[in-house]
Amino acid sequence: MKTFSKVLSVTAVTSALACAAPSFAQTHDNTPFETPQTNRAFNFLSAGVADHDGGGDSIIVEGSYQFNSPWFISGYLRDGDDGPFGDSRDAQGLKLGRYVWLSDNLVADFSGRFGHVDFGPEDSAFWGVEGNLRTRIDRFEIYGGLGWVDYTDAGSDNQYQFGTRFYITPEFAVGARYQDSEFGDGIRIEASYHF
Repeated sequence: MKTFSKVLSVTAVTSALACAAPSFAQTHDNTPFETPQTNRAFNFLSAGVADHDGGGDSIIVEGSYQFNSPWFISGYLRDGDDGPFGDSRDAQGLKLGRYVWLSDNLVADFSGRFGHVDFGPEDSAFWGVEGNLRTRIDRFEIYGGLGWVDYTDAGSDNQYQFGTRFYITPEFAVGARYQDSEFGDGIRIEASYHF
């Protein structure tokens, strides 16, 4: 029931923003927000907080840089709370990926990733692959994706995410996503700067 409440809350916030979005449909120079903007989709810095169903919260700092179109690199640091065992929980990861335009306003990206996670009493390296789809509708970016991760000391896991970002300006956005991570399913709220 806890998961259902979280999904319902994210849906309510997203719906409220969707009602407000038409009045902000264009930027200051009258360029429509839905114009293809891969630079801003793959060049960003963000900070967020996640509430995991398995218990505990985490703070996430993430960044991405398109170094040679259509290639990008991204990374993140996740600092989890101590949890019931009193040991620190954290994770770090890097991704190297490529995006592909599927239509005027639909982009797919594919990446390989690797990193390290400290589950508290145990830690493990990991590697994996993932794919995402994203689109822009006015000030909203909507995305979702699937991935697979192999933890060298903890088995493997199928992961997913879906969420949205609302661009307050072309550079600043706020967003929410529901995702499976190293510490379990959870809602993540974040703010990001796009360049």
